Amino acid sequence: MKHRRGDAGSTELVMVLPIAFTMLLAVFQLGLWAHAQHRAEAIAERAMAAARAHDATAGTGTRAGEEAAAQLKGGILHDPMVSVARGGGQARASVTGTTYGLIPGWTPAVRALRSGPVERLTP
Repeated sequence: MKHRRGDAGSTELVMVLPIAFTMLLAVFQLGLWAHAQHRAEAIAERAMAAARAHDATAGTGTRAGEEAAAQLKGGILHDPMVSVARGGGQARASVTGTTYGLIPGWTPAVRALRSGPVERLTP
């Protein structure tokens, strides 16, 4: 008796490959976003650290954040915007930007926030 092979294998392949490629694309996209997010967090940390120093201003933190952005943005973090606020005994730094989107027309947003108490001298 001869067994005939049908095209069931190719049908399964046609259904499985798009799902597998979509999952692979999602993993790559998550990696790109996580890398850009890490860089934005490092920039925000530097800006907040500079702004919370005794006798510092929000401008000091903004300048430190912009310098860090110039060094750290690389090719993965696009158009990083640094904003720093200082008041009420707190210094807050925010970094926003975008990263590569593997889906055409979509650019994932990246945002990092850091805050900490302003340093005070106590006698």
